[in-house]
Amino acid sequence: MITWTDTGTVAGFRLALIFGSMILGGLAALATVVAFFGSTWWVFDYLANLRWYLLWILLVSAVVYALSAKGWMLIILVAALIANAVVMLPLWTGSQPESTGEDSLAIVHLDASGGFSNRNQATDWLRESDADLLLISSGTSTIVEQVAQIDTDWMVLLEPEIENTAGMIVLARTAWEVAVTPTGVGTDTVVRITTDSAGRVYEIVTAAGPTAASSSDAERLSARLDTIRAITASATHPVVVVGNLGATRWTYGMRDLLSNTDLRDATEGKGYLSTTNASRFPVIGGWLGLPLDVVLMTSTITPIDLKTGPDISAGQLPVSFTVGPTA
Repeated sequence: MITWTDTGTVAGFRLALIFGSMILGGLAALATVVAFFGSTWWVFDYLANLRWYLLWILLVSAVVYALSAKGWMLIILVAALIANAVVMLPLWTGSQPESTGEDSLAIVHLDASGGFSNRNQATDWLRESDADLLLISSGTSTIVEQVAQIDTDWMVLLEPEIENTAGMIVLARTAWEVAVTPTGVGTDTVVRITTDSAGRVYEIVTAAGPTAASSSDAERLSARLDTIRAITASATHPVVVVGNLGATRWTYGMRDLLSNTDLRDATEGKGYLSTTNASRFPVIGGWLGLPLDVVLMTSTITPIDLKTGPDISAGQLPVSFTVGPTA
């Protein structure tokens, strides 16, 4: 612990550090604990999305408190810090099944809620991605026209029915079957594309929705995940779930989806793959955003070269990967 001369300004600064770290760290510790009980209240489950931020708040608070004071509070801060670290550790220590080496299907998912602020940058990257299947959530008919001009081999399999209304867009190089399933809450839907590539059939499931920051949004999220669970359970081929579903892997809804289906998180072992706008900050941007775009796969398939980015002036960073059979 730092030795302070407890007089005047120094004493006041020391007390400010102590109480500041106790209050901020204490709130982060409380949020860490209640986030484990997301099934009881949507607010608790919303906090689970923020575990990455809670970890850093607790780390800074623990260091500041340890340098300026000593006491039982440090134990609470460190314990909460460890709890968050353990939950997030699989992002680095996890692994995926080995692939046979056969590249079957290249997929790109892009959240275009902010439109394309730099059309040339976006179209150049999409052209170079050479995707077999391009999924654009929160896209409009204008975006369909822009993207369709990139590669004439792409066919529009799904687009918003009403012009200038945002919705799910599906483009592919083959006329694959597309099925749209209502979730039963509002106008939300889940889209399933049955692909046939290199003699292998995959069912690609995608959806989009807001993060559950209110009780109504929480209801929509629950219905969205329930629909995905039902589609996965009824599938007769390997399933890929991709998109910004409105929840990170740490929420109760996502944990429940993974534990009650054959799906697994295909981003484990790939590091911290944030996709939100905060990712645009230079150098540290990748550590500031949230990993809202998920990639889930059933046991007989595995991701090849899964990555996020770069910033192509869209609503979020794109996610790209290739699906291949497991060895």
